[in-house]
Amino acid sequence: MNDRPDRGLGDALERRANSIASGPRFAAEEIVQAGRRAARRRTTRIRVSAAAAFAALAVVAAPAVTDAVRRPAHPAPAASNSEPPRSLPTACPVERLPVPAGSTMDMVIGMDPTGRYIVGRTNPGRGGSGLDMLIWDNGRLRVIPVPGEQQLPTDINSRGVAVGVSGAVGERAWIYRDGAVTYLPGQPSIPTRANAINDSGVVVGANVLRQPLIWRTPTDQPTVLPMPDGGWEGEASDISADGTIVGTLNRQRTTLFQAYAWLPDGTRRELPPPVVDGEKAVATRAMSISGDWVAGTAKGPRGDVPTRWNLRTGEVQAFPEMRMGGRSVSADGWLVGSREGQGLLASHQGSVTLPDLHDHDTAMSNYAVAISRDGRLVAGGGSAGGPRPVPVVWRCR
Repeated sequence: MNDRPDRGLGDALERRANSIASGPRFAAEEIVQAGRRAARRRTTRIRVSAAAAFAALAVVAAPAVTDAVRRPAHPAPAASNSEPPRSLPTACPVERLPVPAGSTMDMVIGMDPTGRYIVGRTNPGRGGSGLDMLIWDNGRLRVIPVPGEQQLPTDINSRGVAVGVSGAVGERAWIYRDGAVTYLPGQPSIPTRANAINDSGVVVGANVLRQPLIWRTPTDQPTVLPMPDGGWEGEASDISADGTIVGTLNRQRTTLFQAYAWLPDGTRRELPPPVVDGEKAVATRAMSISGDWVAGTAKGPRGDVPTRWNLRTGEVQAFPEMRMGGRSVSADGWLVGSREGQGLLASHQGSVTLPDLHDHDTAMSNYAVAISRDGRLVAGGGSAGGPRPVPVVWRCR
């Protein structure tokens, strides 16, 4: 699903996207999290913003680099000493994913928990604003037309059912299943977006009124998730297999965002802010969940910092060394993102620098946006020596 890198990286993506003169605008908010942050800030309507269409795919190739570089981590202090039970991998060979012939830009957006399905989007280069959905099934590519314009898939489950949003104005949430794309129920006068779907087919997202939504089945009308009293608004970002929902709320007319979890028993929990650079974070966002772990960001003195929470232990931990991250987490609490133009896999045990296809001479040369539940498959964008990253996967062991 789907905000994260710091503001500087988001601005860099915007500048890089705007430098591309040919072809339709490519909205990449779900990929590099900067766009998603922009979407959450909007209070008048949910708009798919134009941003860099950078991320993943080409022809499946043999692993380019075999060994990952491990570094010690120096994250902010954790609230508990609990550790993920497994050690980080030592090698993550990188592979390019296949892309459609003649496409001008392709990107990875998300992955199902098992790692079988990866979802993304392509610019077919035909002009206009039509953008096709890409689904890789164990590496095999399918190109799926989606109705509307500025189409943006946001998530996919382990049954290959995907959700997303279409439209530059008057956005509509949609679902792809049984080989067809249909719009999710809702009031036509209130635009909606779908951010995530779990394996039971429950969908979460938001509407233009900044209300967090849940579709309990693809044919049900959406309902608004409970919020604190006193004029709040927000968005639901992800939902786990057991029905736990995570997202972000804020008081109306303020930008002090707070990460929240809605538990299966109906209770709502505010996730505590971490300490970043010696100071308590002033705002937090929750963007994904896997098992007990929640990933997101926290705003510290120097901008947004990837952060994780453990719902069972209460642990909260920030990763200031990770420049971009917080959008995806494994069941062992491993975060993915980037640092200094290279993909990164991190926990408080340390970090693994993901190998390059070609180079890492810019901040967006390589980046990771999704990780499987077992942490063995990572997807994102990799530098291939051209002007834009291409979709890739890292197979970790």
